[in-house]
Amino acid sequence: MEKSVANIYQLHESIFAVVGPEGATNFGIVKGEDGSALLIDADIRRMDEIEAALKETGCTTVRYLFNTHENFDHSSANDYFARNGAIVIGSEGCWQALKEDGEAKFAEMAGRAPELKNRFPDLKMGMPHISFSQATTLHLPGFGIRLVYSAYRGKSHSRGDAIAILDKQEILFAGDLLYTEVHPVTIYGNIANWIQSIDILLRENFAHVVPGHGPVVKGNALYKAAFLQFRNYLEDFHRRLMEIRSGGKSAAEIESHMKSGDYTHLGKTWMVKRNIEYFLNHAQ
Repeated sequence: MEKSVANIYQLHESIFAVVGPEGATNFGIVKGEDGSALLIDADIRRMDEIEAALKETGCTTVRYLFNTHENFDHSSANDYFARNGAIVIGSEGCWQALKEDGEAKFAEMAGRAPELKNRFPDLKMGMPHISFSQATTLHLPGFGIRLVYSAYRGKSHSRGDAIAILDKQEILFAGDLLYTEVHPVTIYGNIANWIQSIDILLRENFAHVVPGHGPVVKGNALYKAAFLQFRNYLEDFHRRLMEIRSGGKSAAEIESHMKSGDYTHLGKTWMVKRNIEYFLNHAQ
């Protein structure tokens, strides 16, 4: 896989991944033959990076913005791009989650970055203009992009989990159903369901897979290995959480386990304690 400039990876002549530093959110860009683009996820806190990537890849306008799910780091730039003419699209689960408690979560997250108000004085949460229940297809000149709702029984990593597939190019934008080389965020979802979503994706074949966080995976064998590795992580973590709940292990013991052995190399280690604490206070 070739790295073009900075953190922009070219997956195909007109398909790119913007890979976040140190496990920060990844974004996708599909550029149509007319220069219009599908942007996959956008975090308002990283607008300079996103706009630079759009310019670098030769995109003249963002026609569509697709939210793989409702979390702030994937959907907080909805209103910004809508004001500039983009059509925002997400799953029905994403739309419902944003409608029900998106405003409160948006305010909380935006409040942690007060500089946003100076740059975007009218900053607010934006809802998808279009939602889909199971699947839909977007068309850009030269491309068809399949969007598929992938939250098993309504919640895997989150309520809104959806993926973008370019069948002809064998490229998958997996959203947060896949993390590579970093500890995941599990506090919004259902781990058992998440594993089921991964099992469904393992039936497919892709040449490139872009995770929600972490390095892009190239090649069918490596993509499946990455999904299996992550599946094993989730299965192990879920089993250990059950041990805490039954009194067999302490939270500190499980935290130590998830930071050692096969997991020593993973980044964002602070997420482990947060995930455990949230689990102990919320039924899964």
